[in-house]
Amino acid sequence: MKKLRYLPICLGMLFFFSACQNWFDVSPKSDVKAEDLFQQESGFRDVLTGVYSLMSAPESYGCQLSFGYMDVLAQYYNISGNTHQYIKTKVYLYGEPYDKEVLSTVWSRQYKGIANLNAMLMFIDKQRNVFSSEEVYRIYKGEILALRGMLHFDMLRLFSSSPAIDKEREAIPYLESYTNLPQGQQTVEGVLEKVVKDLNAARELMREVDPYGPNYAELESLYESHPLLRNRHKHLNYYAVTALLARVQLYAGNRTEALEAVREIVGEPGSEPVVPFSLATAAVTSERLFNSELLFALEERKMQDNIDVYFGESVIKNGITNSSTALSMNVNNRNKLFAQQDPADDDYRLKLWFQETNTATAVMPAKYANSGYIPLIRLSELYYIAAECSANQGLAYLNTLRAHRGLAAMTGVTDLQAEIAREYSKEFMCEGQMFYYYKRLGLKSIGVYRTVAVDPEKVYVIPLPDDELDFGLIE
Repeated sequence: MKKLRYLPICLGMLFFFSACQNWFDVSPKSDVKAEDLFQQESGFRDVLTGVYSLMSAPESYGCQLSFGYMDVLAQYYNISGNTHQYIKTKVYLYGEPYDKEVLSTVWSRQYKGIANLNAMLMFIDKQRNVFSSEEVYRIYKGEILALRGMLHFDMLRLFSSSPAIDKEREAIPYLESYTNLPQGQQTVEGVLEKVVKDLNAARELMREVDPYGPNYAELESLYESHPLLRNRHKHLNYYAVTALLARVQLYAGNRTEALEAVREIVGEPGSEPVVPFSLATAAVTSERLFNSELLFALEERKMQDNIDVYFGESVIKNGITNSSTALSMNVNNRNKLFAQQDPADDDYRLKLWFQETNTATAVMPAKYANSGYIPLIRLSELYYIAAECSANQGLAYLNTLRAHRGLAAMTGVTDLQAEIAREYSKEFMCEGQMFYYYKRLGLKSIGVYRTVAVDPEKVYVIPLPDDELDFGLIE
């Protein structure tokens, strides 16, 4: 079996932590031995904050794994001109220099995050007594395990075959310890099993003690003063882990298990989701992301700077067709996607998620305008999963969500999957999920607005970074 050497994280059991209010800076400005660092709860908090900081960067979910690289692959944008940085990406030329650089950086950041998570797991049980309570310890450990599962899962979705193509194919290494030794590749199925194992372990740890869990009413005020336990939607909380488990199970083809996880949060069709979440009831500019629906979102204070490079006023004024970074959408294609299917339709997303440009034929996304958040798991996805996995109630779940997007209920639907795909295309614009939708189903065409024929083997199975192959060992 081939072994891959993941890019060594030059922690060397050394971490740096900043005393300022900014999020953890992972660059090694100062050295602190891990044995000393984890003598107190704040050490675990700082490392965990550092992992979230890695995730929110533009090289990760702050751009490339959300509105950037992943949505170019999903064919959301108009990209033209030989100077555009994504000109080769849109036609899936993963071997081009820019694409290789992006993919290598994504890989290294994800595995750096995993290395930090595993370092915490190496010490957390030994240092159990440093936590302010047993409940806090359980939330820390559960959150760390869940993040490890999530980061591996997204590397699997990006770089490996989908189960629909070949679940027995070698995929990525699943790192369960802090080490720089070569690690053998797991199969697609093997990785998914380990992800599910980590998520279920996290759920068991967090179920009774997470403020964003079944005991929300009792725990919300109790924990509101603890830095880890405030604003739990900015952390991978119990309900977010449960939703992530549903996403993973659906990707694995386990529809019964996916539906079971979904129903823990949204219940039967027409019922209200569990507190503290609620579905949107109006189009409100200040809540373009439908904040009450965010099960898990990264906070990124520089998000406006990130999006300005691609959607900002300066890009528009300087001419989007000549820009090397502008990501615009054709007006007619936008209108076609959001076309009314019923006279009563008044889609909130059409009102909130686009801005005009100085080009009559193009619009820019406005989904992240002044938000400061990167949505990673939202309530709406659970209704789409339920719609896909429910034999007899699928349309009812879809209509429940449609009602909270300003859309009339649908009747007499002959192709429910097509309607789900249409809603996915609208809902997850700029969130990096649509390419994975096509990949999960092994579809031979991709296209939010127009259809692009693809070879699933060449398009969906992205080559591993050269650095991994160069430093890998083959037994």
